[in-house]
Amino acid sequence: MPSVKKSSKTASNRAFRSRKAPADAHVIDYEPESPVIRAQEAAAAKRRGFRNAVWLIGIISAIAVGKVIWEEAFEKNAQFLLKQIVVNTQGPLSVQKIVSTTALTQDTNLLTLSIREVRARLERLPQVKSVRITRDYDGRLTLDVTQRIPVAWLECAKLKFYAARSGSGCLLDAEGVPMPCEVITKELLHLPVVRFDALSQAMHGTPIPDAPLHAALNLLKELNSRAETAEETAKLVNVPNAWSLEAHFAAAESKVITFGTDDLEQQLGRYDRVLLTSRGHGWKIATLNLIPAGNTPVTFHGTPELGGLTLPESGNAPSTN
Repeated sequence: MPSVKKSSKTASNRAFRSRKAPADAHVIDYEPESPVIRAQEAAAAKRRGFRNAVWLIGIISAIAVGKVIWEEAFEKNAQFLLKQIVVNTQGPLSVQKIVSTTALTQDTNLLTLSIREVRARLERLPQVKSVRITRDYDGRLTLDVTQRIPVAWLECAKLKFYAARSGSGCLLDAEGVPMPCEVITKELLHLPVVRFDALSQAMHGTPIPDAPLHAALNLLKELNSRAETAEETAKLVNVPNAWSLEAHFAAAESKVITFGTDDLEQQLGRYDRVLLTSRGHGWKIATLNLIPAGNTPVTFHGTPELGGLTLPESGNAPSTN
């Protein structure tokens, strides 16, 4: 048994020695350096460089020709140059102001014009709500500009906003977005006023977050939708605090009606009943406080005529002043 192991080990050593390469083995260089080979490689590199140069010149020439064709056919073609700007809009901004804001000139090419940039310039105006732009590649650019329509003036002594003043006047749309007044027109002069001296802030073009201001705008809308005569038109809503609103009217004699900022719908229902009764009897309301829910204090100018009016036995006649 030991003799078998020794014989196996000897055979293995012989096989290992036969696989080892001789120390003086010669390695063949299949890419030898020689003057002839170096000359051939230099000639091949020269040919490649020439071909690359020809391709590069061809590409540059094609780009140059394409640029010339583009300029002559499109950029310098009078058909695609801006000839007319059509503005469809309604509101305090004039057409001239809108056109000047676009910063476009008559040599503007409609093909290369960035509609997005023009729209962004216009929408930065506080008076602009949205813009739609179309071009017909016949020299005409159409701007459909939706403006914020003013519904009231904003007065705030703290922020130096005063009604009906160009430069320092501030207008409000129905969403409570303030915007500057640049030119006062007859329509703007007749707008009602929201006075809110405790207003936190007002950035032109950004909705005001204060809830009392939105309540005041809603109250103006509701009161004036009920007005049947000029004297019943609300001209001013004062916001003295966070929970009440004081409506002043266009009547020759003072008329002040106080509302709470909450539950306006319910208070307007009671106001409608008082207003209907006053119209029927010819009463002229001086003050009315709709915040108390159980007993509504009301005073009148002069002595109200109570003929035909049924009063509770324990009740008193409406007060006068």
